[in-house]
Amino acid sequence: MPAMLDDPTAPVIVRTSGQVCYPTPGGPLPVGIAPIQVTLRDRVTLATIIPFSAPNQVPRSLLAYLCDQLGREIEKGDTYPMVEPLPLDSFGPYWFGVFGAIVLLGEIQHGRELHDMARTGCDWERECLGSFYIKPNYPGRSSHVCNGGFLVTDASRNRGVGRLMGETYLDWAPKLGYTYSVFNLVYETNLASCRIWDALGFKRIGRVKGCGNLKSYPGELVDAIIYGRDLGQDDDLVSEERFDKIRFYLKNGKYPNGADRAEKSRLRSAATHYKLTPATEDEPEKLWLKGKEVISDAQRQYEIARDVHHKSHGGINKTTAAIAELYHWVRIKETVSQVIRNCPECSEMNKGLSAMRANQSRSSQTTSGQRQYSPPANDQHISPPATNHFSQHQATDPADSPSYPPQVELTQHPQPSPQPQQPTYPQYPNDTYDMPLDPALVRGVQHLADLPPSPFLAAQGQSGDSHLGGLDLPDAPESYRRTSGPQRRAPTARAEMRRRLDRVARYGQRGA
Repeated sequence: MPAMLDDPTAPVIVRTSGQVCYPTPGGPLPVGIAPIQVTLRDRVTLATIIPFSAPNQVPRSLLAYLCDQLGREIEKGDTYPMVEPLPLDSFGPYWFGVFGAIVLLGEIQHGRELHDMARTGCDWERECLGSFYIKPNYPGRSSHVCNGGFLVTDASRNRGVGRLMGETYLDWAPKLGYTYSVFNLVYETNLASCRIWDALGFKRIGRVKGCGNLKSYPGELVDAIIYGRDLGQDDDLVSEERFDKIRFYLKNGKYPNGADRAEKSRLRSAATHYKLTPATEDEPEKLWLKGKEVISDAQRQYEIARDVHHKSHGGINKTTAAIAELYHWVRIKETVSQVIRNCPECSEMNKGLSAMRANQSRSSQTTSGQRQYSPPANDQHISPPATNHFSQHQATDPADSPSYPPQVELTQHPQPSPQPQQPTYPQYPNDTYDMPLDPALVRGVQHLADLPPSPFLAAQGQSGDSHLGGLDLPDAPESYRRTSGPQRRAPTARAEMRRRLDRVARYGQRGA
């Protein structure tokens, strides 16, 4: 399970940036880093993860066994980029030169016990389950960004050792002063490794196209994935571990090894809410919470989220809702988010949608720019057709027709001198006139005769004003009579109203 791309023959690089109190090779370990006991996937077998800060702290026979295991993995040609196995003298500084850890069966309180085990001829092939290291990924000013390499022995496959080492890596790396982790080279064909890093919250921050010439894929170059993750406290690991302990308590009727009084109380309380169905020929045993299957294994969580997402390639909310109907685990939405980020089809689809939206936006801006109309200063005014004007022979005298409606004044635009040809614009834009025209005023004189009487004059006639009755009203003033010429402008509504009020006031004074 490699996650490295450094040169095994290069000098050892130690952290010299970031948090102070830089570690020294072979020096004391930081506070909080000590041998820890873990439980394997069967929830029964105990193991211990023991840290080391120098290769000479590891028994020679155990060092040789780990070197042989790494050599076999290199010779398989599917996970590590190296071609030749490392000699023992090079393996020690490479793997344990800065910080390394070994997973061993049973409870071990201190690393010194390993030397006693070696003197008694311990069978490391049976006792050793795996190992990993933590070291700077870059030198100098960027040495607070770390890298890791992981090795699971042949006898401990499919027992959850890789997952336990990954969780411990995330716990110890920040205590060693690192703030970010980068795994430079994880071949995408290494499914076991990819599933673990995806489940532990690592993000796929890059891809190296065709960088792996692997033995299992002759004539084909395999892509490699670059993983990255912020380092810090992660409560999810504790929460997922709790489900496994509840399962163990319900199945065996006893507390897991190492449970304190508070944890025992929590397990008794949880037993009233959870239900465990035994395994059958077709189905494994399942833990249930309110009718939903509880998934404690992070790899299976990721696989379920991936399978549900691949059915329809829905978004985060849709996929999360579909999963929550059948399953339960901590932070389903974050698992779905990782699946969607890692989905090649959705990535290509998002790129296509982004390009489409960008093209639509540019097209919309171009179209709107072409449709905008702002008449240029030298553009000639386009006059309305002649049929829209009242000629001298068509118009009636406003004074002779009591039902003649007030007319709207037409704005006359001067005709500028001819200018060079301009682009064609739509005729009669909305701002050509000061006010919109009543359609009845532009249909001709024959239509005006069919209009109803003026409401203003009709109301005035029905009121029976005595000062108007029987008066011989004179003709309209000369200024309002029809004049000679090709065409005269009709009075505006304001002028027509003022004229009529003036006539009423004038004849009212005469009657008085």
